[in-house]
Order: sequence, then C-alpha cells, then structure tokens
Amino acid sequence: MRRMGRMAVLAFVAAALAAGCGYHVIGKGGGKQFIEGVGTISIPMFGNITGNADVESVITSAMVDELINAVKVDGNADAVLKGVVKSYELRPVSFSKSDVVSEYRLRVVMSVKFVKSSDNTVIWHDENISDYEDFTVNTSDISATRDAELTALRKIAKDTARLLRERVSAGF
Repeated sequence: MRRMGRMAVLAFVAAALAAGCGYHVIGKGGGKQFIEGVGTISIPMFGNITGNADVESVITSAMVDELINAVKVDGNADAVLKGVVKSYELRPVSFSKSDVVSEYRLRVVMSVKFVKSSDNTVIWHDENISDYEDFTVNTSDISATRDAELTALRKIAKDTARLLRERVSAGF
C-alpha cells in the first residue's frame, strides 16, 4: 500500500517536472492579497543541492499545501516563491548500551525568496531557514527507519511552510 502511494507521489512529481514551470493549481485564496500588491503566487519545484533524492518534492509539496489556502497559487502569478534545499544532515543524538545509534536528528537548511514576476525584484528572502526533527532508529527494520526519516522530513517541511506563511502574513 505504501509503495503505491510513493509511486503516485513520484508520478505527480515527474509530471510537475515535465511541465517545467512548477505548480499550476488554483487555490482557495480567491482574490485575497497575500503580500501587498500580490494576489497570486507561483511555486515551482524547489532546487536541491544536497545529493538526497526527492527532498525538494516533499518540501515543495508542503509549501503548496500550506499556501493554497492563503493565496491563489497559479502558474501566471504576480510573484514566485523560489527555494533551494541547501543542506540535509543526519546526526546521531542517542545511542544504546551497546553503542548503536538509537535516534537521529535530521536538520534541513533552505534558502527561500519571494520575487515579483514582472521584474524579478526580491520582495522577501531568507538564505538560511532551518529546522530539525529527531526520529527513532529501528535496528531490526531498515524500512521502518527510512519511513521514520521521511516522516521527520515531512514534519520539517510542514512546519517550515507554516512558519513561512505566518511570517509573510505578518509582514515578514
């Protein structure tokens, strides 16, 4: 069941990448202005310079999910939310009595900016947005550990997207 879900996500990401211009989803935001002078935004796929596959798709998806209720998300928009995942770090934070890692900390650092579509003027940017999440290692099931890592990444992405929406809504 999980494999089918992952395949569906990968198919969606592949379709979005093939389109070449990001998401073209019309949100529930209607005519609201998210930022002064910006009624619609476009959210292309984030870049990823980490070497870890699909990190950018998880983060981009979380941004779309969070912002779609705050503003109209459209390919032909007043502004573009651009992002790059700069760092993806796993560090052990606890060990068992036999000195085996029992918990990891995942830390993700990204650069995010809003730019006007008309002239590429930067409206807002933060070069080092970071967050971390700890997850438990299952020494008897590698798949469960990978799932826990993905869950931690999704939580980081969701929390970062919420923080970004709140910062922008409050005038940065």
